[in-house]
Amino acid sequence: MIAVLTCPVGEQHDALAEALLPRLDEAERARAGRFVFARDRRAYVLAHALLRFALASHGMRWDARIAADAQGKPRVDPRDGLLHVSLTHTDGLVAVAVAQDHEVGVDAEAAARDPDEAALRALALAPPEIAELDGAADRRQRLLRLWVAKEAVAKAVGLGLALQIRQVVLADEPPRIMALPPACGPVAAWSLHTARQGGHWIGLAAPVPGMRFVVRDVDPMRLRSAAAAA
Repeated sequence: MIAVLTCPVGEQHDALAEALLPRLDEAERARAGRFVFARDRRAYVLAHALLRFALASHGMRWDARIAADAQGKPRVDPRDGLLHVSLTHTDGLVAVAVAQDHEVGVDAEAAARDPDEAALRALALAPPEIAELDGAADRRQRLLRLWVAKEAVAKAVGLGLALQIRQVVLADEPPRIMALPPACGPVAAWSLHTARQGGHWIGLAAPVPGMRFVVRDVDPMRLRSAAAAA
């Protein structure tokens, strides 16, 4: 089972983000300082604090060494622990997934978002997905659900947007994987879960068959107390 932690984030958490910033490592603090908009900096800080909170719940140190690989996927230094992680932040929410022994991917989008359907149809959707979308009762919500699922697969395989996302073909409701690009391996080896979590869609994927996912909310103030105690 993979536990996915989610945490709300908004303007009311500016002071919390400032308090948590010193508890991140040097590279994370430098990255946070490069954001132009306060909302992006706030989301980044809370997402990385939530990641450290999640790792600590698996018995690791708060100050475990974490670095992004060439594709931007966060990696835990193997000297600190053998865990695989994925994180995401979107309007109003940050989320983190941690797995042992295998990769994991998580993505989230605000359900109120109005996606660019024309662009996604051209760049991200396969013909069978377009046909299902055209028959959907709520096209916008179907499109968001498809997108978080595809992004979760891309994050789990570690290629992000470098993956040929149109080759990740989904069908039915809830979405299930019908086809994958060669880099992902066989379809039967994957687990996929999508769910509406309050005002957001969450997508979760792992290259392990029959995997169960549990989504748990974390009070933002728990991040502050955990960081202080570390």
